[in-house]
Amino acid sequence: MPFLRVCLIFLLTVFAIPTAGFSQEALNLSGGQRWLVFASRQDATEAVQLAEGYRDALQGTAYEDKVRVVRSDNGWFAVVVGPAHFKSIRLARAEFNTVLPEDAYLSRGRRYVETVWPDRDRQFDEFENQAHFTLELEKLRVNADLIVEQTDPNDAFSKNSHVRIAGWVGRDKVFSFETEPSYYPEYGQSVEVIRLANETELPQVIIKRFTGGAHCCVEQHIITQDRNGGWAMVQGAVLDGAYGYSFEDLDGDGSVELVRSDNSFLYLFAPYAGSFAPLFVEKLSFDEIMDVNLDPAYQPAFRKELAYLEERAQSDPALWGENGFLAAWAAVRARLGKGMAAIDEATEKSRGDEEDFRKFVCPDGSPSSACDYENAIALPFPVGLTVHLIEQGYLPVQPRP
Repeated sequence: MPFLRVCLIFLLTVFAIPTAGFSQEALNLSGGQRWLVFASRQDATEAVQLAEGYRDALQGTAYEDKVRVVRSDNGWFAVVVGPAHFKSIRLARAEFNTVLPEDAYLSRGRRYVETVWPDRDRQFDEFENQAHFTLELEKLRVNADLIVEQTDPNDAFSKNSHVRIAGWVGRDKVFSFETEPSYYPEYGQSVEVIRLANETELPQVIIKRFTGGAHCCVEQHIITQDRNGGWAMVQGAVLDGAYGYSFEDLDGDGSVELVRSDNSFLYLFAPYAGSFAPLFVEKLSFDEIMDVNLDPAYQPAFRKELAYLEERAQSDPALWGENGFLAAWAAVRARLGKGMAAIDEATEKSRGDEEDFRKFVCPDGSPSSACDYENAIALPFPVGLTVHLIEQGYLPVQPRP
């Protein structure tokens, strides 16, 4: 019996988990406590999706409610478990068996600044192996349904689907919306309820639908209240990849922004793999999505983005000659008021135009969408970059006298 007691004390010492839940905001740990870091990602949405997968894998264990995503002071997002008294990564690996990634490690969280998931102000679910679910946040209850119709049972591409959303406050239905029917994959369709606009009485509903394809796309709709208290479904950005907007409080005012990349840079000066898309920030006000990139409150976010790009180039110096990288680098510097200087430097560093990846304009200088492709003119990289930065609002346009 004494031997058994010693073993029990040892196990409790090694793997004891504090009873405090996510309300405990002390991320900088002391004593024997550690965070077990599963993964790190630059994109918050990707980190959250990884965390959700790890949480599912840990169902039925003592750790299923201890998974979270934390933001580090370098802007990256870590998927962590804890805090717990992990004595060593070897013992932790033995505890987690195959769930633990090979590059997992222990951390005291010295650089962690906030928990970004799970978020008490966000409820999320997706139409994977289910056609109906309910989400609740604040006073709003949301019923979400995936409606699937197939005109030809022998043709999978004749299967169209749309999402129907109904919002309730108590027994009162306050809104009902449906997306347009179209063909979508059977995965990547989700609904979340989140507080995006502090001025509305009730939170917002975001519908994300993955269209399929190697590099495309997520369609997004936001259901929100207007200034009169009515409801509207607003078209959000159609974005590359499978994640859509991430929601982050970049300016520290207590409300989140709609954070994404500027997809207009993809394929513009380089193939997809060589394209870099700079940070783009929007904010919801009632039923209007506003471009807030020029607001000085977001300068720290752009400085962090610039530091990230330059760190990438430091580890891969060849990027300094590639137009896809230089365009994004110049765009971020333009947000910081150094656009023309950045264009000059990008011109000096560029290894020249890539034949199939240049900015095109019409003969009269208008955007290429205003004329036939055959009549459009390809601009040299420095000129094309300048034109694109002006068109997209990165560079100020001086009014003619």
